[in-house]
Amino acid sequence: MGCTPEDLLRWLPKALGDLYPQTSLIVDDQKLLAGEPARILMHGAALRSRKIALLLIPVLELEIIFDASFSAEHIQSILTRFDLYTRRGGG
Repeated sequence: MGCTPEDLLRWLPKALGDLYPQTSLIVDDQKLLAGEPARILMHGAALRSRKIALLLIPVLELEIIFDASFSAEHIQSILTRFDLYTRRGGG
């Protein structure tokens, strides 16, 4: 992802909606969000920023693990919403 851990934390409430309180986020072995119960676990690592000319783009590698109680259809709808809320583009 092209964001910092702080960016992701700011986006998660809207990106996950009702599932936000049930989400845990660990980046670089630091627990940034501790949902109870944690039905969604996000585990990430901040990587070296990418540089394009004078533009620096942060890089966050993120793995999302879903509780076994989610159906494949539910996971797909969660990921679709997450993608829409976290996607950034230029114009």
